[in-house]
Amino acid sequence: MVVRESLWLVDNACLSVIGVSAGAELSARDLRGDARKIIVWTISIALFTWMTVFTAFTVGKVSDRVEFLEDMNQNDFYDKDDDSSLLRRQKRRYLRACAVGSLIATLSIARSPASAIAVLRETEARGPFSKLVVSVTVLKDVLVVVLFALNMEMIESLGLMDASVGGSTSSRGSDGSQNSSSRSESSTVVSSLMMVNETRDINHDQTSALLRHLMTTIGGEETTSTNDYEYQMRSIIRALEPVVSVFGSFVFGFFAGAPLHSVLRRLPSPSVAQTDGGDHQAAHVNVKTRFRALMRQSMKPLFTIVYSTTIFVVSKRLFLLEPLLVCVCCGIFCANRGNFSSAAATTRTAADEDAANKLAQQQIFNAIGSKSLHSSLVSLQPFVNLVFFTLAGVALEMEHVMRSAQAAILLVAFRILGIFIACRIASRLLLSSETSSFSGSGDNTIEQQRKVAWMAHVTQAGVALGLARTCSVKFSATWGEQFASVATAMIALNLLIGPPLFRIALTRVGEASSTEDN
Repeated sequence: MVVRESLWLVDNACLSVIGVSAGAELSARDLRGDARKIIVWTISIALFTWMTVFTAFTVGKVSDRVEFLEDMNQNDFYDKDDDSSLLRRQKRRYLRACAVGSLIATLSIARSPASAIAVLRETEARGPFSKLVVSVTVLKDVLVVVLFALNMEMIESLGLMDASVGGSTSSRGSDGSQNSSSRSESSTVVSSLMMVNETRDINHDQTSALLRHLMTTIGGEETTSTNDYEYQMRSIIRALEPVVSVFGSFVFGFFAGAPLHSVLRRLPSPSVAQTDGGDHQAAHVNVKTRFRALMRQSMKPLFTIVYSTTIFVVSKRLFLLEPLLVCVCCGIFCANRGNFSSAAATTRTAADEDAANKLAQQQIFNAIGSKSLHSSLVSLQPFVNLVFFTLAGVALEMEHVMRSAQAAILLVAFRILGIFIACRIASRLLLSSETSSFSGSGDNTIEQQRKVAWMAHVTQAGVALGLARTCSVKFSATWGEQFASVATAMIALNLLIGPPLFRIALTRVGEASSTEDN
């Protein structure tokens, strides 16, 4: 815990690169090819996965097996002789289960583009099935970042996880995080008064008055406002706050992508120099040449990680936005700027040869910037993954993982069930209007692709861990670390069983190179 907090800048740098990488994998050109098919598969998997996991967590009572939720519910004091107090306690318990269930269900939508691409490279798989899986995976990860940001903002602004009576609105500090010290203080005083009220014969009206006074003094906001208009306006602002935060993250991220693209395309690319002369002089020049080549080769990756870390920290500390979503939008714009420009250019015709030449030159510059971003991320990814997964292991609280192991296993099982149902429904929806949902050859191949499609969407890794890490930081003073431990256990199980299932799917549909050779 202390080590990870002292390395907060390194942690933010890893998260920023993961966000930019997830956005850079989204190709507007690929989406335009099979847009309808990709959208149907993405929405189907996201919807049914979320519904299945959320229903299992809330209605199926999986939440009762999550240790930190049970601790919060047990520490929630109430008057046993007062029916209204019991109802409020049950309502708070249900709201907590819904809040955590929505976060876990949204996290279950995530897939790992990096692991999918790694399996495709390992098996040398190519074909319509592989292309569809990668497109759906990337679009799904962009969607899950947006939904997870909305979930966290709603939980924080509406105070759904507060232990205090009535769930008063959270106040924000200078860094945008919840003011948990005042909340814990108010919760402690309120709980003490509740215990005194149960053990001593105190007037109920006097206790209620003291509770209202303490909630007003410590919470910084009156629970019952004398001005109805002011109270309604505060409620509207609280409801719109998540939407404004996510929209601001979109805008800031897309604007931040333009400088990254512009600088990357102007930085010098590594070049190979030829040397002449004797052996001693050639060796001396060779050392200098290698050093210069190394410097040239590291300029673009170094600028990428420094710039992405800067916008991550600035958006989080200064503008109170969702930093991971900002980095995802930055990666989307930087990687697709050439596609945006070419799409806009096709809507107008070149008046003369000079205009056509300028347009072609601009497209070349845009392509250079996009390729520079991809090459920089490929260079950074091994080091970032090493550091990030190490920090994730350090932050993992094995005590909470072991106590919530049954919940993690059940959530993984229900997630796979939701993916299976979603893939079958998406295949039938596309089958009703098209010959097939895949552009394969032969009815047997198409039917086999439908049967194994769910195996390609199980793996989770960097993006899901990054979201869990973001949640643990945002709610670090209360339940964030415990939630991250449960989420990490679930992600680790999906990471273990996902890649083998994806290899089996590629082998059965005949797109893996090993099957063709055999």
